[in-house]
Amino acid sequence: MIKYAAVKYFVVITVLITLCACQHSPRKEYFALNAAIAEKNDNQNSTSVEKVVGIGPLSIPEYLQHSRISYWKTPLQLSLLENQYWAEPLEQGISRVLRLHVQAAHPQWRVVQFPWRSNQRPAYSIRVDIQRLDAFRDHAVLEAGIDTIDTQTNKIIASKQFSARVDSSSNSADIARAYSELLQQLANDINKMPSLASK
Repeated sequence: MIKYAAVKYFVVITVLITLCACQHSPRKEYFALNAAIAEKNDNQNSTSVEKVVGIGPLSIPEYLQHSRISYWKTPLQLSLLENQYWAEPLEQGISRVLRLHVQAAHPQWRVVQFPWRSNQRPAYSIRVDIQRLDAFRDHAVLEAGIDTIDTQTNKIIASKQFSARVDSSSNSADIARAYSELLQQLANDINKMPSLASK
C-alpha cells in the first residue's frame, strides 16, 4: 500500500511539473516575407492581358529548407533562432513575393507562380537560382542567378547574376524585413531584363 501511494504521488508530481513547464514555454512566433511596396502600388483596374509570364522554377540552398529562422554567427556556424519560424516554406515565400513585385510592375501581364497548371503555361518563365540568402549580426546578403526562358523552345534567352546587401541584425523581424528588401531589389533586376521586357 505504501509503495502504491509513493508511485501515485510520483505520478501526480510529474504531471504537475509537466503542466507548469507547458504553461511557461515561450510562444512560437511566425514571420513572413512581404511585398508591401508592390501591394501598395498595385493597379486595381482591369487591363487586357498581353502575355503570361511565369516565376520559377526557383531553387534555394539546402540549409534554408527548414521552417526556423536562422542567421550566421560566424561564416561557418549557422544558428537557428528559438521559437522563431517562417510562416510558410521560404522557397514559396520568395516565389510569392517575386511574383507580386513583377505583377505590380507589369499590370498588362498575367504573372503565374511555378508550378503552373498545364492550361496556364506561360510564354516565358523566369528561373531563379538563389545561391545565398544569408543574415548576419549586422547585414543580410542575397546572391542569385536569373534566367529568362522561352517555354516553347525551352531555350535560355538571357541570363544575369544578381548580388545585393542591406543592413540588418540577428533579430527575426529584422531578418524578414531585410530579406523582403533584397527580394524587391531582385525583382527590380528581373523587371529590367531586356529580353523579357521587349517580348
